[in-house]
Amino acid sequence: MSGNYGENSIPTIPISAVLLINNPQDYKNYICTAVINGNNFVYNGKTITMPTNGSMIKMMIEPGGITAANGDVKFLCYDCSCHSPYSGITTDSFVNYSGTTARFRPVIIGGGGLNS
Repeated sequence: MSGNYGENSIPTIPISAVLLINNPQDYKNYICTAVINGNNFVYNGKTITMPTNGSMIKMMIEPGGITAANGDVKFLCYDCSCHSPYSGITTDSFVNYSGTTARFRPVIIGGGGLNS
């Protein structure tokens, strides 16, 4: 699968439909990018039939919308619990960025501002 959909999307994790359906709280922050295996599944009230040639279906899926599945349907998912565009501290008063102008100061994404 190509493409980076954000957060920890590469590599994606194969998760069975049974786990996604029976444990919605565990996967509430996940996004799925493809479906493999199985016969069909129900997503947001629509039945989606898997290809018979064994290929995958690429689509953005929120696990909470999966309500049923037939066969050993697996979804390729990743944890997307980061909902802010970035986090970090770039204020002079917090960190000494010698030799850089405000325009070129580094920002560490995530980690609660561990760039000091």
